[in-house]
Amino acid sequence: MTTILFIMASMTGGGAEKVFIDLLKNIDYTKYKVTVVILYAYGVHLSSIPPQVEVIKLFKKEPSKVARKLTPHCMPIFGRIWKRKIRHALKGRRFDNIVSYMEGQALLLHSFVTHLSTNNISWVHTDLLTRHWCCWVFKNREHEKGIYEKMNHIVCVSQSAKDSFSKAFGINDNLHVIYNIIDRNNILEKSEQSAITKTTFTICNIGRLNPLKRQDRIVEIASILKSKGLNFDIWILGTGDLEQALKKQAERLRVEDCVKFLGFQKNPYPYLKASDMFLLTSDAEGYPTVVCEAFCLGKPVVSTNITGSDELLADDTGILTSLDITEIAEHIETLMNNPEKLEHYARKARTKAECFDPRQTIVEFEKLLGY
Repeated sequence: MTTILFIMASMTGGGAEKVFIDLLKNIDYTKYKVTVVILYAYGVHLSSIPPQVEVIKLFKKEPSKVARKLTPHCMPIFGRIWKRKIRHALKGRRFDNIVSYMEGQALLLHSFVTHLSTNNISWVHTDLLTRHWCCWVFKNREHEKGIYEKMNHIVCVSQSAKDSFSKAFGINDNLHVIYNIIDRNNILEKSEQSAITKTTFTICNIGRLNPLKRQDRIVEIASILKSKGLNFDIWILGTGDLEQALKKQAERLRVEDCVKFLGFQKNPYPYLKASDMFLLTSDAEGYPTVVCEAFCLGKPVVSTNITGSDELLADDTGILTSLDITEIAEHIETLMNNPEKLEHYARKARTKAECFDPRQTIVEFEKLLGY
């Protein structure tokens, strides 16, 4: 049986962690024996790991607030601790394949154990040229590049993410594009599990509340739309470090009545189904899975013109905007006031969703494993 070791930093409520769970759920466990090493074993997706998977927890709790603040400034010390932890946990075990399923901490952990496999694979889930969020993990860019050069395969989740990676690191060999698993039937089934009621035109956003996702733009957009006398609700599903700051921003701009922070929802699809459109305001993505999920439920999408979204919304499948909040608000206002245009993008979404096939992603993944 072929062995695979996956490496993750945590199982928090982000898109990469969710698609990792989707990948695990679609692996054929009659062919593969899977182990997952998690640096900090916490997060809402931890309980969703399939029972067939062996889980090794390097630290059983999430890092303290002090540790989170210190880590970026004390990486040489933390790096040495992590190196000892993962090598001690694995005790020299060998694997047919080792996969760091994220950039950053997972990649650094991977660098400590590449000698335990002849096939090392790393995943890149974002645009590392525009938003190099994980630079603090490494000594410098050359250090990070050197680790990537040890990999037999580097997987990017979109063509534009691959192009950005190539420009950022000057690496062109062994690069692949494998799109995230989008299980349309599962999404449709889960969307029916509960009934969510809306009372007015409703805009939905789903994502971790962190600086890259820029939900602060959504609060500003709400202020613009409200000043025009429009009636609407905005549902923001997710948690993160910026939650309290965003709530205070909403109070300051007097939009707390229409911007609803609904927290992390293990099943967000009933909310997405009940909404009228989906809004993405990120500064950077790799392949925004949540846009694909919106397509599956026939939701018109307005998104900032970023990596991944530029591919998904090409050919008038949705509306791409600049990062300017006034422009974003104008596009939303147009959809609110034009039911025919709203339905046009709903039809485009449903058509796009017909192309999603989880089996194709698994086939492409297995090619990297030698099948």
